[in-house]
Amino acid sequence: MRLKQTKINWARLGVAWSHFKGSLRLDITNDLLRPLLPDGLYGKRQRESEGASGDLSARKTSSQSRPEIFVSYATDESLKGSHLYCGGEKLLNNLVLLLRRKGYEAWMVSTDGTNAGWLAEHAPFLSIPEFIRKKESASDVRCVTSWLKAIPFIEQCPKFYFWDQELSASSRSHFPDLAAFMANNRIIRTAGVNRTVQAWHRCVFETPAAAVRQLIDDKYWKPDPARRIPNRVGYFDEGDHGAEFVRRIAELTKGAGLTLEFVQLDGVEQEIISQMQQCGTFLALNVGKSPLWGEGGPMSPQEAMACGTVPVCFDINGPWELIQQHYNGIITREFTPEAMAKELIWLYGAPGRHEAVGARALEISRSSHNMEARWPEVARFLDLPVEAA
Repeated sequence: MRLKQTKINWARLGVAWSHFKGSLRLDITNDLLRPLLPDGLYGKRQRESEGASGDLSARKTSSQSRPEIFVSYATDESLKGSHLYCGGEKLLNNLVLLLRRKGYEAWMVSTDGTNAGWLAEHAPFLSIPEFIRKKESASDVRCVTSWLKAIPFIEQCPKFYFWDQELSASSRSHFPDLAAFMANNRIIRTAGVNRTVQAWHRCVFETPAAAVRQLIDDKYWKPDPARRIPNRVGYFDEGDHGAEFVRRIAELTKGAGLTLEFVQLDGVEQEIISQMQQCGTFLALNVGKSPLWGEGGPMSPQEAMACGTVPVCFDINGPWELIQQHYNGIITREFTPEAMAKELIWLYGAPGRHEAVGARALEISRSSHNMEARWPEVARFLDLPVEAA
């Protein structure tokens, strides 16, 4: 453990030293002197970076052939590139589905070409050898990963796109790999799954990182009003705290005169969708993977919104980009069952309030947070034309 931390610290020192040397060269462009400089000096470095990506985009989109796109987090035999209930896999899988619906040849890659069979729709999978053969025969290729330990995949990609979904990994245990890939210009462009992740990359590596938010497949995640049970409150098993939190929330809401049914959602994605459609409210009990960065998303509040179910979640990274407080959902600033119970009492405390919040959650999901709405972000990230059919 001490050796690993030493490697991380050395990698961070290398990045800091690189930026320090750059700052010595660019000290003349500090905030005090910028107004005195001739137009064109300030921001030269960023314009060069953005210009390079623009040239790449123009070169690719002018080609007659469409690129083939390969997406993977395949690491080793224990993490083959598809396993049950992996939220990161769902996002990568939905990226491939979106690309294919836009007319691109796109594939998921696992070590053996199989998948765990838990998603509502699995994208086509290739094995690593099949991926290598297809890549070598293609005239234009994009490689995408969200996991910097996916070495069997990454080592076959001279350059790749990095969609960062877990700062708790990339800012810590994966940081030496990330720093090395950035220093060697192996990463064409980075994107964060939310603005916090995007800002971290922009700050640490001084790069114009993109933002590619959660991809929820509204072909499957949609409401079924006939099956809705307004007083049913769903939740996931999010760890040891969950059972006690739900017990306490149920106790407090019952004491306030509410009759709510609390149900744990469980199973493969299609089963979860069916259960979510029945719920009037969803409690996102996820408290994140680390005190600092929390979760990239999480996905469950957005999935709830897509079903017209009111999300009530803790204040971790991501939900503020989906939810307007008390308008289309609720975010509790305190990580306590008492805070969630208080919000449930507010939500069900006035006639029509719950129904109105749920309707707005669905409306905003359909207009702003569906796969089609995400396409411009995806296209710009991967240097593809936004106007693709």
